[in-house]
Amino acid sequence: MGPAKEYIDQYLKENVLQSETIHRMKHVIREFSLRTPKVLVTKCIDGRVHGSKLKGYPVTTIRFGRTDGNIVSTNLNNFWFWNRIDRVVNDALCNTPGMPALFIAYMHRSDIPGLGCAAHGGNEEAARAAIKEQTQAVRNVFPKEQLYVIEGITNTDLMSETLIFDDGTVIDSQEIVANFGFNEPSEIFHSAFLKYQIKDPAISKNVGFKTPEELFSGKVPDFYADFQTSLSLKSFLIREISAIISAGEIEIQKLIQPDLFHAVYQKLSGIKDLPSTLLPSLLYQIIWNVAYSLNQKRKLSKLPAEERWKHLDHAEELICYGEGFELLQRNKAVLVKTGRGDDTDALLVAKKVLEKNRQNDPKLYPAIIHLNVEISGELRSWEDFNENVSSRVNTMVRNLETVFQNQEVVILTTYSYLDQKRFYPIHTKLDPRISYPTDVISDINGEDKFSGIGLKTKEAFYAGEMIASA
Repeated sequence: MGPAKEYIDQYLKENVLQSETIHRMKHVIREFSLRTPKVLVTKCIDGRVHGSKLKGYPVTTIRFGRTDGNIVSTNLNNFWFWNRIDRVVNDALCNTPGMPALFIAYMHRSDIPGLGCAAHGGNEEAARAAIKEQTQAVRNVFPKEQLYVIEGITNTDLMSETLIFDDGTVIDSQEIVANFGFNEPSEIFHSAFLKYQIKDPAISKNVGFKTPEELFSGKVPDFYADFQTSLSLKSFLIREISAIISAGEIEIQKLIQPDLFHAVYQKLSGIKDLPSTLLPSLLYQIIWNVAYSLNQKRKLSKLPAEERWKHLDHAEELICYGEGFELLQRNKAVLVKTGRGDDTDALLVAKKVLEKNRQNDPKLYPAIIHLNVEISGELRSWEDFNENVSSRVNTMVRNLETVFQNQEVVILTTYSYLDQKRFYPIHTKLDPRISYPTDVISDINGEDKFSGIGLKTKEAFYAGEMIASA
C-alpha cells in the first residue's frame, strides 16, 4: 500500500491547492457566471475529453454527465439523467431569467485510426447516433425558451469542437482555423488587445500586470497554464464580448481579430430560433475553442514522439466514479458518473480501459478507484451527512464490489462541495480496500457526536495539513 498511498497523497495535495485558487477567485468565477447560461454537458467517460477548459468556462460553472460512449437511457424512468437536466433548467429559470439553460451532448473522435471512441469501437456513426438520441429526447420534453439543445463533436487530438444546431447549422473550430490560416492562439485576438496591459485594474493585477502578448509567450503560455490567470481572462473576455454585442459595436471592436469576430457573429445570427441571449456566450465559446485548439496543436508539435503519443492515446491512471472531478487534468482518469441507467456497465468499460493502460505502463500499486460524492449545500446535521454523503457512498461502493469482485484494488472514498471541488477523504464502511489513513468524519460519525461546526473544523484542519505538507 506504500506506493498507492504516496500516489493518493500527491493527488489530494494537488486537489487542495487548486481548490484554494477557486476559493480565492470565487468573485471572478461569479462574474463569469452572471453573463453565461447554466450549462449541462454530457460526454463519454474517456479522460481525453475531460473538463471545461476547451470551452472557456471556469470550473464549477458547467455540470457534467459522463457515461461510456455517452450512451444513456432516455426513458423517463432514468431519474439521474432527467433530474440533472431539471436542475439546470430550474437554475436558469431562477437565476438567469430570459436566458434558457444550455444542454450539449458530445461524441468524440480522432483523426488517428484506432483512437476514436472505444465504447463504440471507433464507429463514428454509432457515436453520433447516441448523442442524437439524447438531443431528440430532450427537445421533445423542453421548449427552446427553457432549454436550448446542441449536438457537439470533440476532436481528442486537438481538443477542437464542432457544434451542430437544430436547424442544421454546423460551426467547426478546425474549419475556422483552416479558413483563416491561423497558426498561433494569439492570432485570433486584435493587435491592440495584445499589445497593451489590460485596462481593468483587478484583472491586470491577477495576471501579474503582463500584456496579453506576454501571456501567450514562452514554452507553456500563462494564458492557459496558470490557473489564476486563465480564470481572470475568461471572466474578462466574456464581459467584453457581451458588451460589444449588446452595444452593437461589431465593426469597431478591438478585442478579437475583426474578420473572425464578424464571421462567427454572422453565422450565429443566422441560426433559426437561436435565443439572442445565448449569442454572446456561444460566440465566446467558439472563439475560445479556436484559440485553445491552436494552443494544443502548438503543444503537440513541441512534445517528443513518445510523450505526444501518450497525450493522444488513452493514458488514464485511475478510475473516478461519481461527481466533482473537473480539476483533474486531461487524460488523468477514466470518468464514470451516475446517470447511464446501469452504472456497472460503465464501470466495466472503465475497468477495461485502465487494465489496458496498466499493461502498457505497469505500476507498482494496484488499480486505484476514486469514488466521490459531490453536494451543493451545507451539511448541518448527521441526517444531512447520512442522506447526502454516507448512504450514497455505500450504494456506489456496492457497484464497485460487483465490478471488481475478488480483484486487488485501492478505493479512495471522498465527498466534495460543488463550489469548492476539494476532496475530503472519509470511511463510511469497513472494507480493507478503503485504507487511506485520513478520515474527515472520524470521531463525529454519529447522531450524538456530529455537529456542523465540528465538521467544518475537521475539513479546515485537513486542508491546512495538506497545504503545509505540499
